[in-house]
Parts: sequence; C-alpha cells; structure tokens
Amino acid sequence: MSKRLAGIVLAFVIGMIGLSGNAHGDLLGDFFKERDLSKFYYGFGVADGSVAVNGADDRSMGSANAILGLSLVDLIGVEFQLGAASDDPQSLLSEAQVLYGAAMLRIGVQYGEVGVYGLLGQALLDTASTVSFSKSSEALGFGVNLFGNKNTSLNLHFLRLDDGAFTSTSIGIHHYFGGYR
Repeated sequence: MSKRLAGIVLAFVIGMIGLSGNAHGDLLGDFFKERDLSKFYYGFGVADGSVAVNGADDRSMGSANAILGLSLVDLIGVEFQLGAASDDPQSLLSEAQVLYGAAMLRIGVQYGEVGVYGLLGQALLDTASTVSFSKSSEALGFGVNLFGNKNTSLNLHFLRLDDGAFTSTSIGIHHYFGGYR
C-alpha cells in the first residue's frame, strides 16, 4: 500500500474515531436524535482482492471499499458498497482497474459483542479503467463484526461478485449510529 493511500486510510480512521466519540455529545448526538438516523451505519475496508479478466488467471489486487447501510429491523437491513481495486497501489484511487457498486440485503445475528451476517444482492462491475459500469452480476458475501464498544466494530468481510470473477476479503471499521442491536 502506498504511503499516500496509507495516509488517507489513517486520516479516515482517526476521523471515524473522533466521530464515534462525538456522536454522543451535544452537537452530533442531537443531530442524529432529531432525524432518527440511529439505524444507519457506515464503514470502510481495505482488502486483498482477486479478479479474473477475460478468462485469464486470477490477478491479485489491493482494494478499498466504502459501506453505507440501514438496519430495517433487528436482523434485516440493506447495505450499499462501493469499491475500487488495482494491482498498483499508487493508482488505486486515481486509475482503478476494477470498480464495483453493490446493493445487498443483509441478514445477521448478534451474540453479545459479536455480529455475524450474510449478504445477497446485485452488483455493477467494471473491469476497465473508466467509470462506466459495464456488467451487472450477483453479489454474495458474509462478515463478522467484533464490537469494541456499542457503536464501533472491527469488520472482517468477504465479497464475491459475478460467479467469482471478483472476490475480496477485507478488514475495516463499521460505525453504528444507534449502536448494535
């Protein structure tokens, strides 16, 4: 991972920690309480992914993803994910070789401070260096959240798109505005 990308990830983590600490304070806590956004969560992850392009052997790629989700009821929610992957860490954000976006149904259970979930949905996958998504496919995944406090968790996440044409196994952080249920 390049120093620039590592710096961006570090800045994002510090910002999330700051936001999670302030979410209970007067300013942000009141903002979310007034708008009932307590069922939303967001996160990010960095991954080691692989992609099979035009039937060739799998190529290992570093990837990053951003997640926005909404818990509908205790066990069911929807999750949206955007990601980019490249075999050159310096071009991950500027000229990614794989771009994807996914909308998925999330079904999970909570055991104390550990949450386990599965994902099923639809994804748009582009294996070119442009931003025009070119292929619609299924999205399957699962993950585990390990909560350090009621709002923030370490996330381990596996995602498979287009019958395995793109897979990623990521580690990241999720922040739940209303805390886990």
